[in-house]
Amino acid sequence: MKIKILYLFVFLLGSTTLFSQWSSLTDFPGTARRGSVGFMIGEKLYVCTGSDSDSLRSDLWEYDTANDLWSRKANFPAAARWDASGFSIGTKGYVGTGYTGSTYKKDFWEYDPASDSWTQKANFGGPASRSAVGFNIGDKGYIGTGYSTPAGTYYKDFWEYDAVNNVWNQKTDFPGTARDMATGFAIGEKGYIGMGHDINGNYYKDLWEYDPAGNSWLQKPYLTGEAREGAIGFSIGSKGYVGSGLSGDFPYYYHNDLWEFDPVTDTWTQADVFSGAGIYEAVGVSDGANGYIVTGQADDGYTKELWKFAVETGIVFGSGSTEDEFSVYPNPSFGKIVFELENYKNSEIEIFNSNGQLVKSVNLKAARVPFSVNSLVKGTYFVKMKNKNGSLFKKFIKL
Repeated sequence: MKIKILYLFVFLLGSTTLFSQWSSLTDFPGTARRGSVGFMIGEKLYVCTGSDSDSLRSDLWEYDTANDLWSRKANFPAAARWDASGFSIGTKGYVGTGYTGSTYKKDFWEYDPASDSWTQKANFGGPASRSAVGFNIGDKGYIGTGYSTPAGTYYKDFWEYDAVNNVWNQKTDFPGTARDMATGFAIGEKGYIGMGHDINGNYYKDLWEYDPAGNSWLQKPYLTGEAREGAIGFSIGSKGYVGSGLSGDFPYYYHNDLWEFDPVTDTWTQADVFSGAGIYEAVGVSDGANGYIVTGQADDGYTKELWKFAVETGIVFGSGSTEDEFSVYPNPSFGKIVFELENYKNSEIEIFNSNGQLVKSVNLKAARVPFSVNSLVKGTYFVKMKNKNGSLFKKFIKL
């Protein structure tokens, strides 16, 4: 077992201060690959199918999040493939569609972890395709968008799977441009689809919200980061997260950023920088409290790394203190900033770069301390002020 932890600080709207934590866990034991399907059932993460450097895969692996332990499970019983779609409903996992290297598929299968067995279910209701989005909202599963040949057909149809009756029902089409390699996730009773790549080679950064109660779509704000395809998406609590992915012309750019979407305020905030290499076509799932990213393709090849992402409330000052008592200005700054803290005694300042690395530290010896940042490269930095009462975080930009 390997555990490597990196803390990065996240600043959200209002006065709430959070920190994020990346943990490097035990590597995926199968071959390094991309285009796999992942789903969560309780505390177990499942990774199935995909493409490695030699062949397409049909193996299934279970990861126990409580014990950092991988186990081999019953192979996916149909043709090996990549870029399939999947989701979980209750205690079952579902995998279907995808590409075998010669054939686009629409078969659909249910996995039962209790018996470690697969059962074929009704074929996907839409066309045989690959690189579609899959997620669940409550007790229903959803698959939409995707790609197949001939003539490079990109799709925007959207389907709901009723596991109780084993039927597919077509829903209102995705209203954005037809595409593949899109990203999807669900928050509460709403689903979201965005990003992706179209027939003309355009990358997207739009986001659309699906409401199953009204079978309707609503456009939401564009991702603040760059347009991309093959990004991961998951939700933690009431927030959605989108990260990694690929964009540009050859040589492609592999992203390692992570963005948080708040449906209450309709805003995007950069949540973090992924601690691993930039990747695309990774598996990204969540157990509701933590996000997991595993496998995928990086600039130097396929990976089998597994990372956990957690967001927790930071420690702020106790009663009688407020965030306003600690100031960092001017912000942005070209070369000098000022730390100002009324109760400065026994307080220490630490400055971290956007990768979470400590770059400067200083003990406060006055209520107002000028500090040179000329030696820092341009970018975003995070300031941690700590003393016996706790810690408080600020952000500044070096121009």
